[in-house]
Amino acid sequence: MLTSGVNTSSTIRPSISDTALKIAAHQWKPSPLDLLNPNPARITDFYLEGDQSFALERNWCTNATRLVPCLQRVYRDERDFLRRAIRFAKQRRGIHEFLVIGAGLPFARPVHDDVLPLPHGMVVYAEPDEYVAAHLNLFVPDLPQIDAVQGDFLEPGTILFAGAVRALLRTGSPIGLVLTGVLETIADTRDATAALKCFTERLPPGSLVIATHATVDGLDTGDAADTTLAERRRLLCHTYGSTAHRPPCHLRTTGQLRDILAGLRLVQPGITHTSAWHNPHLARGVRPVESLCLAAVAGVRKPRPPRPTSASVRVVGEEAR
Repeated sequence: MLTSGVNTSSTIRPSISDTALKIAAHQWKPSPLDLLNPNPARITDFYLEGDQSFALERNWCTNATRLVPCLQRVYRDERDFLRRAIRFAKQRRGIHEFLVIGAGLPFARPVHDDVLPLPHGMVVYAEPDEYVAAHLNLFVPDLPQIDAVQGDFLEPGTILFAGAVRALLRTGSPIGLVLTGVLETIADTRDATAALKCFTERLPPGSLVIATHATVDGLDTGDAADTTLAERRRLLCHTYGSTAHRPPCHLRTTGQLRDILAGLRLVQPGITHTSAWHNPHLARGVRPVESLCLAAVAGVRKPRPPRPTSASVRVVGEEAR
């Protein structure tokens, strides 16, 4: 839950001061290491044909795929969208530095594969899972352009005031904030919106937010096959959150994701499905809705300069005389 260190109710809203975020970060305690339940990062790794998953995840994925046969495509489409979004950020917005929250293990095709070839490429991963954060830090000695911190998106201070992230923000260069598989783990849309604003308020102007979100939006409610797919996707979300360690996966609509991204400037074509976002190679006959995942890239607006008051105008005029 997003907290301020003073009031821990779910009604907290931005803006939250640095002091409150630091207090909450000091009070935050990560969940204990859990190797008895499937891990979201290793599930992603399995579907992307990596080699970091355990038998636990492989068994879960096998059963999940029986329920939702297109599930591997869901994960692949999300990863392909992320690669296109990073390319867009680099080529169209000149962004070479990325803060990746909830990245999980360095599974197949990690973000830094696309970023480090850049002249000033830098990636900081933020993960609440102790095991995952430790695994990511194994890369740091050999790749100084990579760093990893342990922190939680819903406790922004745990990430924003970590040394590696503070160094990233101090450069003043625009940053790509990557949120894949994060927002859908938060039940309260208001909490997700408040947490995101804590980050975007502190990102340099010109930064981008790259986000995905699980959905069944776009499926034809009048089509039997689509109705079955939606029901099974909802059932899988419920099953996935059946243990205390694994957060449930919450499905949202395009409008609900737009609410979370309120205050940001959506990049065209706005919110769409992962397989369709800036994808000129989308195969004919492929239905983007079967990606079961929304995608969006949104820009952080530049703060407007304060309007001069009549008093300040009068002082400037007197100084000119």
